[in-house]
Amino acid sequence: MKRRNILYIVLAVALVAVTALVVVLNGRSDGYLNVIPLKSKALMAIDFTKLGDVKMDDFKDCGVDFSRKAYLFETSDGSLGLVAAVDDEGDVDSWLQRLADQGKASKTTGRKGFKFSVIYDNFIVGYSSSSLLVMGPAVGGEQAQLQRRMVKYLSSEEESVTESPLFQRLATMDGPVSLVAKADALPDKLMAHVTLGAPKGTAPDRLYIAATMDFKGECLTVSCHTFSFDSRIESALRNSFSKLGPVSDKYLSTISSANLLTIACGVKGGDFVEFLRSNESLRTMLMGINTTIDIDKMLRGVDGDLIVSVPAFSDDNIPLSLLAEAKDVSWKEDVAYWKKSCPAGSVIEDAGKDSWVIKGKQFNSCFGVTDSGLLYIVPTAEAVSTVGEKSPSPLSPDVMSNVKGSPFLAILSIESATKQQSGLSVISSFLPQLKTIILKMKNV
Repeated sequence: MKRRNILYIVLAVALVAVTALVVVLNGRSDGYLNVIPLKSKALMAIDFTKLGDVKMDDFKDCGVDFSRKAYLFETSDGSLGLVAAVDDEGDVDSWLQRLADQGKASKTTGRKGFKFSVIYDNFIVGYSSSSLLVMGPAVGGEQAQLQRRMVKYLSSEEESVTESPLFQRLATMDGPVSLVAKADALPDKLMAHVTLGAPKGTAPDRLYIAATMDFKGECLTVSCHTFSFDSRIESALRNSFSKLGPVSDKYLSTISSANLLTIACGVKGGDFVEFLRSNESLRTMLMGINTTIDIDKMLRGVDGDLIVSVPAFSDDNIPLSLLAEAKDVSWKEDVAYWKKSCPAGSVIEDAGKDSWVIKGKQFNSCFGVTDSGLLYIVPTAEAVSTVGEKSPSPLSPDVMSNVKGSPFLAILSIESATKQQSGLSVISSFLPQLKTIILKMKNV
């Protein structure tokens, strides 16, 4: 064989090998990330290999490559979606057919080269040989409109999301679940905690949260910090959080596991009052009682742990409890004035040594200070007698070990939330062991 022919054969074999390699690598590429809208305001990465015990019976053999991360996103208009890599398009076909046979999905249809199905009546699944996209909820005519948008996303017509600041920050994080989001992408009641420490008047879209989540035992622990790409805001955030001290274990035993939500932090009162003044959402929680007594002056005397407990959902007149270590209780001298200046329909009455009760048309509460220096605000007279005592239904050891030492934390009871809002039971269907979500804010 001529040397020239041998060269051609070698080049041909090399070309075939390179082509095969490209095909293989393309099948394992991250091209599915291009499906994520570039201007998403929230991105969450889910690493199923690190997620632990999650109930996913309905997604068994669904054709998704669970060895690669899936991504949740929120668009600028608030729409939610999930993107995952497809391992086998035929398996996706078979999975949706099984769901259709069970009455959980519609028959698969084609559109613009992609396949679509509606699962659980509200969520649209669109997919190709490389990407799977789920969006919703949507009903009726909304589904056709959403499907058209999904075609655009699946076609990857936009610039890659991997070039966005949110994704680049997300790529530096590790854990079973990681999140980077603009503050205005979060629910209003959660935004209150996330924006803590930002300069007054800071627009939520200038603030971001970065969080990693770890699920162990009965707890989902969310470790997060707030940041900004604006250097002035970022500096203010870091300065504010540097003034918070770690939560000790002195009063953790007083927290009831039955509370819907508990917030705890280590503070010096003057600094905390400034936090409140720059955070309207947190001030609103105390608004009812603040019209009758000077809560700012009371809080200025705090130095140490501060715990706020919310037992139930409520749009207004939240029956919260507050417990704090008070070093200065000179506000007691002002109670006589507060009695005289109560708003119409409200009255402050004595209820024992250094203890008073507020009675009003829409708000009732008790406040005072114990002999050991514990400032308290509680919703009922009965609760006064147990201020500072161990709760009959304390936090579990798993929760206690997770919360100690954090400068700011929030504890959400899934059991309590589900009992009060039955629609939240969907969480338990996917994470049956989950009982508590712990949010831990930190400085970086």
